Amino acid sequence: MTKVQLAAGIFVVRFKTQYELASTFLRIQEHYESTRFKDRVFTLEEYMDWYAERFGAFTYFEDWSGFNVPSTALRPFYDGTFDPLREKERRLLAMFRKTREPFYVIGIASEQDLHHELAHALYFMRPEYLQAVVAAMRKYNTKALARRLAAMGYHRSVLADEVHAYLVSTKDLGAIRATRHAPLRKELTTIYRRFAPSLTR
Repeated sequence: MTKVQLAAGIFVVRFKTQYELASTFLRIQEHYESTRFKDRVFTLEEYMDWYAERFGAFTYFEDWSGFNVPSTALRPFYDGTFDPLREKERRLLAMFRKTREPFYVIGIASEQDLHHELAHALYFMRPEYLQAVVAAMRKYNTKALARRLAAMGYHRSVLADEVHAYLVSTKDLGAIRATRHAPLRKELTTIYRRFAPSLTR
């Protein structure tokens, strides 16, 4: 894995394979935003059992190709709450042990996921971006889209952020496609381009 700083407080960690990426981030990401495991201490095996039961098989390493967490999500792992850490988790945490908070970590194995994950980073790290996004979304009904995302496993606390990131990026949501929200998507894309024109080049 290699770390690059895209902008003040925003870092991208690139992995050679999606398996390496997903298996490194799993507990950190799901402790931050899972409907079942948010703010809970759990082992990889416990998560695997739950995921397989809910979705029919453990396909997490194939299902998820991009990850994003604020620096606050790393604290329980630094504090020893999750001891013993897995070796992959230790290597990731070592990269940011001396980094001043707040910061945001994006994990990708393919550049095609950067757009979506960077939208999350801006939402957390740039107050002006967050304010503009919230103002735009207030004018539209995104409840159906939020329900779809909740069914995918996202905790309610991150649904607004996820709705915005899926609409800004080109990710498909299956039964509910982003094209249904074309006016909002256009507004959010305009906001995104104001704040991140040089970061994805």
